[in-house]
Amino acid sequence: MPVSRARALVRMTRLTRQTVATRRRLESARRVSPDRPADVLPIGHAWARSVVDTIGLRLEVSGALPPGPALWLANHRSYADIPILLSQGPCAFLAKREIADWPVFGAGARLMHTVFVERGDPVSGKAAREAALALLERGVCFAAFPEGTTSRGPGVLPFHPGLFALAERHGFPIVPMAIDYESPDDAWVDDDAFVPHFLRRFGRRRVPARLSIGPRLEPGPADGLRRVTHEFIEDMLG
Repeated sequence: MPVSRARALVRMTRLTRQTVATRRRLESARRVSPDRPADVLPIGHAWARSVVDTIGLRLEVSGALPPGPALWLANHRSYADIPILLSQGPCAFLAKREIADWPVFGAGARLMHTVFVERGDPVSGKAAREAALALLERGVCFAAFPEGTTSRGPGVLPFHPGLFALAERHGFPIVPMAIDYESPDDAWVDDDAFVPHFLRRFGRRRVPARLSIGPRLEPGPADGLRRVTHEFIEDMLG
């Protein structure tokens, strides 16, 4: 499929403008309701729905989200996974700590009640799980990528166990989700810089992607939840 650098630059400009405008709305909402995620997260949901179109994602969705707070657990391929998941409904995210410092996007993430974690730090991991639990207990859906990093595939990396233990211990359901792109090159992995990757991959007229939403998994033993979630995602990725 032909790639147009000009198209990619236009999309990046629009994405930046949308994100800056959304950050202002988030700032206003946080001033009025500094500790009410339910007043803030729908703003991020609206941003994500517009971004999916802006960057040219042709998103095919199968399955439906169940009502009520749940852990949305997906495989991780790219930064585009975030608007894909958030476009399905309001939710908070678990993210690596570095994202908090990203230009433009980091400020928006902080305003969106994102829980940041220092990868490989058990103290940070414990604090992140406690923050996720606090949001779930307030009726907020919480999205995370239990692989802990992006991968090109095929298949799925092993899952970290922490959020599955949280689901077991505190009785929250899990919704497994599989994200797949038409080309393995759409994955954003290793030390690839954001801007060059965006210009290469989002200069096409359309970027096909698929989101498969699995059945609600009721709370149960953590090892079983982790196995079933992993198997569902692997099956959907083919």
